[in-house]
Amino acid sequence: MNAVLQAAGDDLATRVAAFNRRPEITWFGLVGWVEHNGTAVVRFSGLHAGVLGGGGVAAINGGVIAAGFDAVCVLAGMAASGCELVVTLNLNVQFLRLAQASQGLAFRARATRSGATVCFVQGELVDAERPEAGALATAQATLQPRRRPPEGPQAG
Repeated sequence: MNAVLQAAGDDLATRVAAFNRRPEITWFGLVGWVEHNGTAVVRFSGLHAGVLGGGGVAAINGGVIAAGFDAVCVLAGMAASGCELVVTLNLNVQFLRLAQASQGLAFRARATRSGATVCFVQGELVDAERPEAGALATAQATLQPRRRPPEGPQAG
């Protein structure tokens, strides 16, 4: 993972490191990175009871899947836009198959279009331990990249 970040540039590496320290990312037990081709990847650092759904099956809760997609789409938007702050305007998730708890689960997303004020991202949830299953869920997001205002006294 570190080699990917170094190759992608120090600015992106810094933004990804900050992303991985965000409270909502650590709370869900997620970790993310950006591959050489610009694809954002988010995985669970470990699976705990809080991410599992009810009903007696060892499956990931649908709300947790939506949160994973939000995270990976934001990371893809950060990589594509060059911004450290990306706001989700719309997130659509399609659940295709039961996402059973597995260390191989990975959210993958890539910006399909990105401009100064809007970024479109598509993603999928796959399980490397069960590649024959194909995508377990897909998502489309519309994001708004935002530049942080400069800190300090404003010239007036």
